[in-house]
Amino acid sequence: MPAPRKSSDRYRSMAHYFGALIRDLRDSHESRVGEPLTMSHLAARTGYSASMIGQIERGETLPESGTRVRTLDNALRAEGQLILLWPVVQRLGNHPINDLAAATNRITRGYRENGPCALTGGDDMERRYLLQLAGLGMLAQSPIFSTGEHIRQLLERSLGGPDGGTEDQWEAICADHMHALVNRPPTEALDDLMVDLRLLYQQMSVAPPEQSARLQRIAAWMATMHANLLTRLGVYGEARRWWRTARQAADASQDVDMQVWVRGTEAVFGLYSPRSLETVLTLARDAQTLAAGRVAAGAFQAVSAEAQALAVMGRHQEARESVQRLHGLVERSTPDRQFNWTSDQAFFVSSWVHSFEGATEAAREARDNTLAQSPCYQNATNVRLHEAISVASSGGHNEALQLVTKVLSELDPAYRTRMMAHTARRVLDTVPPDKRAALPALPDYRAALNAPTST
Repeated sequence: MPAPRKSSDRYRSMAHYFGALIRDLRDSHESRVGEPLTMSHLAARTGYSASMIGQIERGETLPESGTRVRTLDNALRAEGQLILLWPVVQRLGNHPINDLAAATNRITRGYRENGPCALTGGDDMERRYLLQLAGLGMLAQSPIFSTGEHIRQLLERSLGGPDGGTEDQWEAICADHMHALVNRPPTEALDDLMVDLRLLYQQMSVAPPEQSARLQRIAAWMATMHANLLTRLGVYGEARRWWRTARQAADASQDVDMQVWVRGTEAVFGLYSPRSLETVLTLARDAQTLAAGRVAAGAFQAVSAEAQALAVMGRHQEARESVQRLHGLVERSTPDRQFNWTSDQAFFVSSWVHSFEGATEAAREARDNTLAQSPCYQNATNVRLHEAISVASSGGHNEALQLVTKVLSELDPAYRTRMMAHTARRVLDTVPPDKRAALPALPDYRAALNAPTST
Protein backbone atom coordinates (compact mmCIF):
# COMPACT_ATOMS: atom_id res chain seq x y z
CA MET A 1 0.00 0.00 0.00
CA PRO A 2 1.32 3.51 -0.77
CA ALA A 3 2.22 5.73 2.13
CA PRO A 4 -0.44 8.25 3.26
CA ARG A 5 -0.29 11.48 1.28
CA LYS A 6 -0.01 14.95 2.68
CA SER A 7 -3.14 16.98 2.19
CA SER A 8 -2.84 18.97 -1.04
CA ASP A 9 -5.15 21.35 -2.83
CA ARG A 10 -5.71 19.59 -6.12
CA TYR A 11 -8.37 22.18 -7.01
CA ARG A 12 -6.02 25.17 -6.88
CA SER A 13 -5.40 25.09 -10.65
CA MET A 14 -5.58 22.75 -13.59
CA ALA A 15 -1.86 22.03 -13.21
CA HIS A 16 -2.48 20.85 -9.63
CA TYR A 17 -5.48 18.79 -10.73
CA PHE A 18 -3.43 17.15 -13.52
CA GLY A 19 -0.53 16.37 -11.19
CA ALA A 20 -2.85 14.90 -8.57
CA LEU A 21 -4.43 12.68 -11.22
CA ILE A 22 -0.99 11.38 -12.20
CA ARG A 23 -0.24 10.65 -8.55
CA ASP A 24 -3.60 8.87 -8.12
CA LEU A 25 -2.95 6.75 -11.19
CA ARG A 26 0.49 5.81 -9.90
CA ASP A 27 -0.88 4.96 -6.45
CA SER A 28 -3.67 2.82 -7.93
CA HIS A 29 -1.40 1.06 -10.44
CA GLU A 30 -1.02 -2.05 -8.29
CA SER A 31 -4.77 -2.52 -7.80
CA ARG A 32 -5.54 -1.81 -11.47
CA VAL A 33 -2.64 -3.54 -13.22
CA GLY A 34 -1.28 -5.98 -10.64
CA GLU A 35 2.13 -4.49 -9.92
CA PRO A 36 3.27 -1.48 -7.88
CA LEU A 37 4.60 1.60 -9.64
CA THR A 38 6.99 3.73 -7.63
CA MET A 39 8.08 7.23 -8.57
CA SER A 40 11.44 5.81 -9.64
CA HIS A 41 9.78 3.17 -11.83
CA LEU A 42 7.63 5.82 -13.51
CA ALA A 43 10.67 8.00 -14.06
CA ALA A 44 12.53 5.14 -15.74
CA ARG A 45 9.58 4.39 -18.05
CA THR A 46 9.12 8.00 -19.12
CA GLY A 47 12.65 9.38 -19.33
CA TYR A 48 12.12 11.82 -16.47
CA SER A 49 14.04 12.02 -13.24
CA ALA A 50 12.23 11.03 -10.05
CA SER A 51 12.47 14.61 -8.81
CA MET A 52 10.80 15.87 -12.00
CA ILE A 53 7.97 13.34 -11.57
CA GLY A 54 7.51 14.71 -8.05
CA GLN A 55 7.29 18.28 -9.35
CA ILE A 56 4.69 17.28 -11.94
CA GLU A 57 2.62 15.39 -9.34
CA ARG A 58 2.67 18.45 -7.05
CA GLY A 59 1.52 20.74 -9.88
CA GLU A 60 4.73 22.74 -9.80
CA THR A 61 5.56 22.03 -13.44
CA LEU A 62 3.92 20.47 -16.49
CA PRO A 63 5.14 18.01 -19.14
CA GLU A 64 6.74 19.91 -21.99
CA SER A 65 4.80 18.31 -24.87
CA GLY A 66 1.90 16.14 -25.89
CA THR A 67 4.37 13.37 -26.69
CA ARG A 68 5.52 13.36 -23.05
CA VAL A 69 1.90 13.24 -21.89
CA ARG A 70 1.25 10.24 -24.14
CA THR A 71 4.30 8.51 -22.65
CA LEU A 72 3.01 9.18 -19.12
CA ASP A 73 -0.48 7.97 -20.09
CA ASN A 74 0.93 4.72 -21.49
CA ALA A 75 3.22 4.13 -18.51
CA LEU A 76 0.37 4.68 -16.04
CA ARG A 77 -2.14 2.61 -18.07
CA ALA A 78 -4.42 5.67 -17.95
CA GLU A 79 -6.40 4.71 -21.08
CA GLY A 80 -6.28 8.21 -22.53
CA GLN A 81 -7.30 10.16 -19.42
CA LEU A 82 -4.17 12.32 -19.43
CA ILE A 83 -4.25 12.77 -23.21
CA LEU A 84 -7.86 13.94 -23.08
CA LEU A 85 -7.14 16.54 -20.38
CA TRP A 86 -3.88 17.80 -21.87
CA PRO A 87 -5.27 20.49 -24.25
CA VAL A 88 -7.21 22.02 -21.34
CA VAL A 89 -4.22 21.72 -19.01
CA GLN A 90 -2.07 23.57 -21.55
CA ARG A 91 -4.58 26.39 -21.75
CA LEU A 92 -5.36 26.73 -18.04
CA GLY A 93 -2.00 25.78 -16.55
CA ASN A 94 -1.43 27.45 -13.19
CA HIS A 95 -4.16 30.08 -13.58
CA PRO A 96 -5.90 30.19 -10.17
CA ILE A 97 -9.30 28.59 -10.53
CA ASN A 98 -10.87 31.51 -8.67
CA ASP A 99 -9.82 33.83 -11.52
CA LEU A 100 -11.35 31.47 -14.04
CA ALA A 101 -14.67 31.70 -12.21
CA ALA A 102 -15.14 35.29 -13.34
CA ALA A 103 -14.40 34.37 -16.96
CA THR A 104 -16.83 31.45 -16.88
CA ASN A 105 -19.72 33.52 -15.46
CA ARG A 106 -22.93 32.55 -17.30
CA ILE A 107 -21.52 30.11 -19.81
CA THR A 108 -23.43 27.31 -18.06
CA ARG A 109 -27.17 27.59 -17.38
CA GLY A 110 -27.83 28.33 -13.70
CA TYR A 111 -24.21 29.08 -12.87
CA ARG A 112 -23.87 32.14 -10.57
CA GLU A 113 -27.40 33.34 -11.31
CA ASN A 114 -28.18 33.69 -7.62
CA GLY A 115 -25.11 35.41 -6.27
CA PRO A 116 -21.32 34.96 -6.12
CA CYS A 117 -21.66 31.20 -5.79
CA ALA A 118 -24.94 29.44 -6.48
CA LEU A 119 -23.49 26.02 -5.72
CA THR A 120 -24.17 24.36 -2.40
CA GLY A 121 -20.90 24.00 -0.55
CA GLY A 122 -19.41 27.44 -1.13
CA ASP A 123 -16.22 28.45 -2.88
CA ASP A 124 -14.47 25.08 -2.60
CA MET A 125 -17.35 23.29 -4.30
CA GLU A 126 -17.38 26.01 -6.96
CA ARG A 127 -13.73 25.47 -7.76
CA ARG A 128 -14.29 21.73 -8.05
CA TYR A 129 -17.22 22.35 -10.36
CA LEU A 130 -15.16 24.63 -12.60
CA LEU A 131 -12.45 22.01 -12.90
CA GLN A 132 -15.06 19.41 -13.84
CA LEU A 133 -16.20 21.77 -16.59
CA ALA A 134 -12.58 22.15 -17.66
CA GLY A 135 -12.27 18.38 -17.91
CA LEU A 136 -15.25 18.40 -20.26
CA GLY A 137 -13.66 21.11 -22.39
CA MET A 138 -16.19 23.68 -21.19
CA LEU A 139 -13.56 26.23 -20.17
CA ALA A 140 -11.32 25.60 -23.16
CA GLN A 141 -12.80 28.60 -24.96
CA SER A 142 -12.54 31.05 -22.05
CA PRO A 143 -11.87 34.70 -23.04
CA ILE A 144 -8.70 34.49 -20.94
CA PHE A 145 -7.25 32.69 -23.96
CA SER A 146 -8.61 35.22 -26.49
CA THR A 147 -10.59 32.74 -28.58
CA GLY A 148 -13.72 34.89 -28.42
CA GLU A 149 -16.16 31.96 -28.35
CA HIS A 150 -17.46 32.75 -24.87
CA ILE A 151 -18.05 36.40 -25.80
CA ARG A 152 -19.78 35.38 -29.02
CA GLN A 153 -22.20 33.15 -27.10
CA LEU A 154 -23.01 35.91 -24.60
CA LEU A 155 -23.53 38.40 -27.42
CA GLU A 156 -25.84 36.00 -29.24
CA ARG A 157 -27.94 35.57 -26.11
CA SER A 158 -28.13 39.31 -25.51
CA LEU A 159 -29.51 39.68 -29.05
CA GLY A 160 -32.25 37.19 -28.26
CA GLY A 161 -30.62 34.25 -30.03
CA PRO A 162 -31.43 30.68 -28.94
CA ASP A 163 -29.30 28.71 -26.52
CA GLY A 164 -29.20 25.93 -29.08
CA GLY A 165 -30.55 25.38 -32.57
CA THR A 166 -33.35 23.81 -34.54
CA GLU A 167 -32.97 20.35 -36.02
CA ASP A 168 -32.26 21.86 -39.46
CA GLN A 169 -29.58 24.09 -37.95
CA TRP A 170 -27.95 21.14 -36.22
CA GLU A 171 -28.09 19.15 -39.47
CA ALA A 172 -26.20 21.97 -41.20
CA ILE A 173 -23.66 22.12 -38.36
CA CYS A 174 -23.07 18.37 -38.63
CA ALA A 175 -22.65 18.66 -42.40
CA ASP A 176 -19.94 21.28 -41.85
CA HIS A 177 -18.15 18.97 -39.42
CA MET A 178 -18.40 16.07 -41.87
CA HIS A 179 -16.70 18.26 -44.49
CA ALA A 180 -13.99 19.16 -41.97
CA LEU A 181 -13.32 15.47 -41.25
CA VAL A 182 -12.26 14.99 -44.85
CA ASN A 183 -10.46 18.24 -45.54
CA ARG A 184 -8.95 19.71 -42.38
CA PRO A 185 -6.18 18.54 -40.02
CA PRO A 186 -7.82 16.37 -37.34
CA THR A 187 -6.69 18.47 -34.38
CA GLU A 188 -8.35 21.58 -35.87
CA ALA A 189 -11.55 19.67 -36.67
CA LEU A 190 -11.64 18.24 -33.15
CA ASP A 191 -11.38 21.67 -31.48
CA ASP A 192 -14.34 23.03 -33.44
CA LEU A 193 -16.40 19.90 -32.84
CA MET A 194 -15.87 20.18 -29.08
CA VAL A 195 -17.39 23.68 -29.06
CA ASP A 196 -20.58 22.44 -30.73
CA LEU A 197 -20.73 19.31 -28.59
CA ARG A 198 -20.78 21.57 -25.55
CA LEU A 199 -23.62 23.66 -27.00
CA LEU A 200 -25.58 20.52 -27.87
CA TYR A 201 -25.14 19.22 -24.32
CA GLN A 202 -26.47 22.49 -22.93
CA GLN A 203 -29.51 22.37 -25.22
CA MET A 204 -30.23 18.71 -24.44
CA SER A 205 -30.14 19.40 -20.70
CA VAL A 206 -33.14 21.75 -20.95
CA ALA A 207 -34.95 20.46 -24.06
CA PRO A 208 -38.64 19.48 -23.76
CA PRO A 209 -39.46 15.77 -24.24
CA GLU A 210 -40.78 16.27 -27.78
CA GLN A 211 -37.31 17.43 -28.91
CA SER A 212 -35.34 14.67 -27.19
CA ALA A 213 -35.33 12.07 -29.98
CA ARG A 214 -34.22 14.59 -32.61
CA LEU A 215 -31.41 15.89 -30.41
CA GLN A 216 -30.36 12.35 -29.50
CA ARG A 217 -29.95 11.65 -33.20
CA ILE A 218 -27.73 14.73 -33.54
CA ALA A 219 -25.79 13.62 -30.44
CA ALA A 220 -25.18 10.20 -32.03
CA TRP A 221 -23.95 11.86 -35.21
CA MET A 222 -21.58 14.23 -33.41
CA ALA A 223 -20.31 11.55 -31.01
CA THR A 224 -19.48 9.37 -34.02
CA MET A 225 -17.49 12.19 -35.59
CA HIS A 226 -15.69 12.73 -32.28
CA ALA A 227 -14.76 9.03 -32.10
CA ASN A 228 -13.65 9.23 -35.74
CA LEU A 229 -11.24 12.08 -34.98
CA LEU A 230 -9.91 10.48 -31.80
CA THR A 231 -9.13 7.33 -33.78
CA ARG A 232 -7.29 9.40 -36.38
CA LEU A 233 -5.26 10.94 -33.56
CA GLY A 234 -4.52 7.56 -31.96
CA VAL A 235 -6.45 8.20 -28.73
CA TYR A 236 -7.92 4.73 -28.86
CA GLY A 237 -9.22 4.28 -25.32
CA GLU A 238 -11.18 7.51 -25.41
CA ALA A 239 -12.40 6.77 -28.94
CA ARG A 240 -13.80 3.44 -27.77
CA ARG A 241 -15.81 5.20 -25.06
CA TRP A 242 -17.14 7.74 -27.56
CA TRP A 243 -18.23 4.90 -29.87
CA ARG A 244 -20.20 3.53 -26.94
CA THR A 245 -21.81 6.92 -26.32
CA ALA A 246 -22.67 7.22 -30.03
CA ARG A 247 -24.39 3.82 -30.00
CA GLN A 248 -26.35 4.74 -26.87
CA ALA A 249 -27.51 8.04 -28.38
CA ALA A 250 -28.48 6.39 -31.66
CA ASP A 251 -30.45 3.70 -29.84
CA ALA A 252 -32.20 6.33 -27.70
CA SER A 253 -33.22 8.22 -30.84
CA GLN A 254 -34.81 5.04 -32.29
CA ASP A 255 -33.56 6.11 -35.74
CA VAL A 256 -32.56 2.80 -37.34
CA ASP A 257 -30.53 4.41 -40.13
CA MET A 258 -28.49 6.29 -37.53
CA GLN A 259 -28.07 3.13 -35.44
CA VAL A 260 -26.72 1.25 -38.47
CA TRP A 261 -24.47 4.13 -39.55
CA VAL A 262 -22.89 4.48 -36.10
CA ARG A 263 -22.17 0.75 -35.90
CA GLY A 264 -20.97 0.45 -39.49
CA THR A 265 -18.64 3.42 -39.04
CA GLU A 266 -17.30 1.98 -35.79
CA ALA A 267 -16.51 -1.25 -37.64
CA VAL A 268 -14.57 0.62 -40.35
CA PHE A 269 -12.53 2.59 -37.83
CA GLY A 270 -11.88 -0.59 -35.85
CA LEU A 271 -9.58 -1.55 -38.74
CA TYR A 272 -7.30 1.34 -37.76
CA SER A 273 -7.14 0.71 -34.02
CA PRO A 274 -5.84 -1.98 -31.64
CA ARG A 275 -9.12 -3.92 -31.96
CA SER A 276 -8.81 -7.45 -33.30
CA LEU A 277 -9.97 -8.29 -36.82
CA GLU A 278 -12.45 -10.77 -35.35
CA THR A 279 -14.03 -7.93 -33.35
CA VAL A 280 -14.22 -5.76 -36.49
CA LEU A 281 -15.88 -8.60 -38.38
CA THR A 282 -18.43 -9.07 -35.59
CA LEU A 283 -19.21 -5.33 -35.50
CA ALA A 284 -19.64 -5.25 -39.28
CA ARG A 285 -21.97 -8.23 -39.40
CA ASP A 286 -24.03 -7.05 -36.43
CA ALA A 287 -24.57 -3.74 -38.23
CA GLN A 288 -25.68 -5.56 -41.38
CA THR A 289 -28.14 -7.62 -39.36
CA LEU A 290 -29.58 -4.45 -37.86
CA ALA A 291 -29.81 -2.88 -41.34
CA ALA A 292 -32.17 -5.68 -42.40
CA GLY A 293 -31.61 -5.08 -46.11
CA ARG A 294 -31.59 -1.28 -46.01
CA VAL A 295 -29.69 0.35 -48.86
CA ALA A 296 -28.08 3.16 -46.88
CA ALA A 297 -24.71 4.60 -45.84
CA GLY A 298 -24.51 2.58 -42.63
CA ALA A 299 -24.97 -0.70 -44.48
CA PHE A 300 -22.29 0.32 -46.99
CA GLN A 301 -19.90 1.05 -44.13
CA ALA A 302 -20.59 -2.33 -42.55
CA VAL A 303 -20.00 -4.28 -45.77
CA SER A 304 -16.85 -2.23 -46.42
CA ALA A 305 -15.44 -3.12 -42.99
CA GLU A 306 -16.27 -6.79 -43.53
CA ALA A 307 -14.46 -6.87 -46.89
CA GLN A 308 -11.39 -5.08 -45.55
CA ALA A 309 -11.13 -7.25 -42.45
CA LEU A 310 -11.42 -10.43 -44.52
CA ALA A 311 -8.67 -9.18 -46.86
CA VAL A 312 -6.23 -8.56 -44.00
CA MET A 313 -7.08 -12.00 -42.58
CA GLY A 314 -6.08 -13.55 -45.91
CA ARG A 315 -9.62 -14.75 -46.68
CA HIS A 316 -9.40 -13.34 -50.19
CA GLN A 317 -12.29 -15.16 -51.85
CA GLU A 318 -14.69 -14.02 -49.12
CA ALA A 319 -13.28 -10.49 -49.33
CA ARG A 320 -13.90 -10.38 -53.09
CA GLU A 321 -17.47 -11.57 -52.56
CA SER A 322 -18.05 -8.80 -50.01
CA VAL A 323 -16.65 -6.21 -52.43
CA GLN A 324 -18.95 -7.43 -55.18
CA ARG A 325 -21.89 -7.18 -52.79
CA LEU A 326 -20.82 -3.64 -51.87
CA HIS A 327 -20.73 -2.53 -55.52
CA GLY A 328 -24.14 -4.11 -56.02
CA LEU A 329 -25.56 -2.10 -53.12
CA VAL A 330 -24.01 1.11 -54.42
CA GLU A 331 -25.51 0.59 -57.87
CA ARG A 332 -28.95 0.45 -56.26
CA SER A 333 -28.47 3.68 -54.31
CA THR A 334 -27.98 7.40 -54.74
CA PRO A 335 -25.04 9.27 -53.13
CA ASP A 336 -25.65 9.98 -49.44
CA ARG A 337 -24.13 13.42 -48.98
CA GLN A 338 -25.35 13.59 -45.40
CA PHE A 339 -22.90 10.89 -44.28
CA ASN A 340 -20.21 11.57 -46.91
CA TRP A 341 -20.93 8.29 -48.69
CA THR A 342 -20.16 8.44 -52.41
CA SER A 343 -19.39 5.74 -54.95
CA ASP A 344 -15.64 6.40 -54.79
CA GLN A 345 -15.59 4.74 -51.37
CA ALA A 346 -16.53 1.42 -52.96
CA PHE A 347 -13.47 1.79 -55.19
CA PHE A 348 -11.39 2.65 -52.12
CA VAL A 349 -12.45 -0.64 -50.50
CA SER A 350 -11.68 -2.48 -53.75
CA SER A 351 -8.21 -0.92 -53.76
CA TRP A 352 -7.62 -2.24 -50.22
CA VAL A 353 -8.92 -5.75 -50.95
CA HIS A 354 -7.09 -6.23 -54.27
CA SER A 355 -3.87 -4.81 -52.81
CA PHE A 356 -3.78 -7.34 -49.97
CA GLU A 357 -4.43 -10.11 -52.47
CA GLY A 358 -1.60 -8.89 -54.71
CA ALA A 359 -3.98 -8.44 -57.67
CA THR A 360 -1.87 -5.68 -59.20
CA GLU A 361 -4.00 -4.63 -62.16
CA ALA A 362 -7.32 -4.73 -60.30
CA ALA A 363 -5.79 -2.73 -57.44
CA ARG A 364 -4.39 -0.11 -59.83
CA GLU A 365 -7.77 0.31 -61.55
CA ALA A 366 -9.51 0.75 -58.18
CA ARG A 367 -6.92 3.35 -57.09
CA ASP A 368 -7.37 5.32 -60.30
CA ASN A 369 -11.14 5.32 -59.92
CA THR A 370 -10.86 6.48 -56.31
CA LEU A 371 -8.61 9.41 -57.15
CA ALA A 372 -10.64 10.40 -60.21
CA GLN A 373 -13.79 10.75 -58.10
CA SER A 374 -12.39 11.98 -54.78
CA PRO A 375 -8.78 13.24 -54.73
CA CYS A 376 -8.91 14.56 -51.13
CA TYR A 377 -5.70 14.29 -49.14
CA GLN A 378 -6.88 11.26 -47.14
CA ASN A 379 -7.74 9.21 -50.23
CA ALA A 380 -4.67 10.36 -52.11
CA THR A 381 -2.40 9.28 -49.26
CA ASN A 382 -4.14 6.05 -48.38
CA VAL A 383 -4.43 4.61 -51.88
CA ARG A 384 -0.70 5.17 -52.35
CA LEU A 385 -0.20 3.16 -49.17
CA HIS A 386 -2.50 0.52 -50.68
CA GLU A 387 -0.16 0.53 -53.68
CA ALA A 388 2.74 -0.20 -51.34
CA ILE A 389 0.78 -3.12 -49.85
CA SER A 390 0.15 -4.42 -53.37
CA VAL A 391 3.83 -4.14 -54.29
CA ALA A 392 4.88 -5.94 -51.10
CA SER A 393 2.24 -8.65 -51.58
CA SER A 394 3.73 -9.27 -55.04
CA GLY A 395 7.25 -9.67 -53.62
CA GLY A 396 8.63 -6.14 -54.03
CA HIS A 397 9.39 -5.72 -50.34
CA ASN A 398 12.14 -3.11 -50.47
CA GLU A 399 10.33 -1.11 -53.16
CA ALA A 400 7.20 -1.10 -51.00
CA LEU A 401 9.04 0.31 -47.98
CA GLN A 402 10.62 2.99 -50.17
CA LEU A 403 7.17 3.99 -51.42
CA VAL A 404 5.80 4.27 -47.86
CA THR A 405 8.76 6.43 -46.85
CA LYS A 406 8.14 8.75 -49.80
CA VAL A 407 4.40 9.03 -49.13
CA LEU A 408 4.76 9.82 -45.44
CA SER A 409 7.70 12.18 -45.88
CA GLU A 410 5.82 14.27 -48.45
CA LEU A 411 2.78 14.72 -46.19
CA ASP A 412 2.43 17.80 -43.95
CA PRO A 413 2.69 16.59 -40.31
CA ALA A 414 -0.61 18.34 -39.50
CA TYR A 415 -2.37 15.95 -41.89
CA ARG A 416 -0.39 12.83 -40.93
CA THR A 417 -2.69 10.74 -38.74
CA ARG A 418 -2.33 7.57 -36.72
CA MET A 419 -4.75 5.90 -39.15
CA MET A 420 -2.29 6.48 -41.98
CA ALA A 421 0.53 5.16 -39.83
CA HIS A 422 -1.58 2.10 -39.04
CA THR A 423 -1.99 1.35 -42.75
CA ALA A 424 1.72 2.01 -43.34
CA ARG A 425 2.57 -0.60 -40.69
CA ARG A 426 0.49 -3.17 -42.54
CA VAL A 427 2.96 -2.87 -45.42
CA LEU A 428 5.71 -4.34 -43.25
CA ASP A 429 3.28 -7.00 -42.02
CA THR A 430 3.15 -8.39 -45.56
CA VAL A 431 6.93 -8.99 -45.50
CA PRO A 432 8.07 -12.35 -44.05
CA PRO A 433 9.79 -11.68 -40.69
CA ASP A 434 12.99 -13.46 -41.71
CA LYS A 435 13.45 -11.08 -44.67
CA ARG A 436 12.85 -7.75 -42.95
CA ALA A 437 16.25 -7.08 -41.38
CA ALA A 438 18.03 -7.40 -44.73
CA LEU A 439 15.93 -4.74 -46.47
CA PRO A 440 18.03 -1.59 -47.16
CA ALA A 441 14.91 0.63 -46.99
CA LEU A 442 13.91 -0.52 -43.50
CA PRO A 443 15.70 2.22 -41.44
CA ASP A 444 14.24 5.07 -43.51
CA TYR A 445 10.81 3.43 -43.42
CA ARG A 446 10.90 3.23 -39.62
CA ALA A 447 12.09 6.81 -39.31
CA ALA A 448 9.22 8.02 -41.52
CA LEU A 449 6.75 5.92 -39.57
CA ASN A 450 7.89 7.37 -36.23
CA ALA A 451 8.03 10.99 -37.42
CA PRO A 452 5.73 13.46 -35.60
CA THR A 453 2.02 13.21 -36.45
CA SER A 454 -0.88 15.58 -35.99
CA THR A 455 -1.07 14.64 -32.31
